[in-house]
Amino acid sequence: MKLKTGDYLIFLCILFISVYLISKIRIKNGNKFIVNADGNEYEYSLLENRTYEVSGRLGITKIEVNDGRVRIVDSPCKNKTCVHQGWGKHIICLPNDVIITVVSGDDFDAIAQ
Repeated sequence: MKLKTGDYLIFLCILFISVYLISKIRIKNGNKFIVNADGNEYEYSLLENRTYEVSGRLGITKIEVNDGRVRIVDSPCKNKTCVHQGWGKHIICLPNDVIITVVSGDDFDAIAQ
């Protein structure tokens, strides 16, 4: 079976629409995250790949941002449950008193909806 020019056009249209929808979903998931650490609040961007360090109750927690995702890569806590959580929207390290929350610019509360 031989593909025709129209078949290639349909394939390209589907490809472009898929890429567009995926990029919209990724942006809607959030473009910043908030870190609450030992009573302090910090706000960082998810748009820049880098590593951050915040001071918690037990010491320094290292946070990695990559491709619009966030995770804890190192923590001074004993069992490292926060490190094993992987990439996520809500990451909690209770022993070190560090909480990470991904937020979107268009979040509304129940009253605004």
